[in-house]
Amino acid sequence: MQKKSAISLISYDAEYLPASIMSYYAYVDEIVLGLDKNRKTWAGNNFSFDEQDLFKKLSVIDGDNKITVVEEDFYKSDVFINNDNYERNYLKSHCSHDWLFSFDADEELLNANHFFESYLPLVEPYYKDYDLAFNWFLPYKEFEDSYLVITDERGNWNLQETQGFANWKNYEFVYARWTNNAQGAKRVLATPLAILHWSICRKEKELNQKIHNIGHADIVDEDPFYDIWRNINLGNFNELRNFKTSGFGDPSQWSRLTQISKEEFRKKAVEQANMIGI
Repeated sequence: MQKKSAISLISYDAEYLPASIMSYYAYVDEIVLGLDKNRKTWAGNNFSFDEQDLFKKLSVIDGDNKITVVEEDFYKSDVFINNDNYERNYLKSHCSHDWLFSFDADEELLNANHFFESYLPLVEPYYKDYDLAFNWFLPYKEFEDSYLVITDERGNWNLQETQGFANWKNYEFVYARWTNNAQGAKRVLATPLAILHWSICRKEKELNQKIHNIGHADIVDEDPFYDIWRNINLGNFNELRNFKTSGFGDPSQWSRLTQISKEEFRKKAVEQANMIGI
C-alpha cells in the first residue's frame, strides 16, 4: 500500500496528544508534529504545557521511531486562520510520503482498523484525486458521572458531519484542513472513519483558552456558543434543539444533546462508529 504521513499539532492541549497518536500510530509510516518555537498560539498568545511529561509519553509510544517534532515560528499573520494554514503546510513540507493525514491533538480514531485496513485499499488508486472526510463524534460537556454528547434526534452519534483530513501531499491547505482541491473542485469523499473529538468537551477555563486561540478565534466574541455552553446543565439540556452557531463549522444544525454515562460512553461510541458502512 501507499505509505502514509500524518501531521498533528502540539499546543495548549498537548495532554490530549498521546491518546490521539496511539489511535492511529500502527497505521501510518511517519508522524510529524508541529510546535511553535516561541510557544505562541495562532492568535499570538503564549501557551505552556508539561513538556517533560509529553515527550516522555511520546517516547514510550514511539517504539518504531515514527515521530518527529518540528519547531518553527507559526505566528506569521494577524489573520489567525492564515497561521493555521501556514503551520499545516509547513509540516506537510517535512513529510516523506505522498498520502497525507492530518489529525488534531484532541481527536481519537474510533474505528481505525476498519478504515485503514478495509476502506483505504479501495480508494488508494484515487488518493491523488480526492480529499477524504471523516465523521465527528462530539462530546459536548462533562459532568461527574456522565457526558452530554451531540446526537441526532434518535440519540445516534452518526451525524455524518464531515471534516477534511486526508489528501495528496501536493495540494495546499487553504482553510484549516481543507485544501485547494477540496475547496476548488469539491473533490471530497466521505469515508466511514469516525473520530471522537474532544474539541468543546473541556473544563470551562480550558475551553475559553481554546476558542480564543484557534484559527477562528477572531469571530469567537461574536458567537453565542460559549455563553450557551456555560449555562447548559443536566436540568436544562433537553431544551436545546438545532443549537449550532455560525462560528463552529458547517451551517447544518446540531439536533440535540443526549446524556450518556461515563461507564457506557466509549463503548457506545465504538459501537456506533463500527456501524458506519463502507
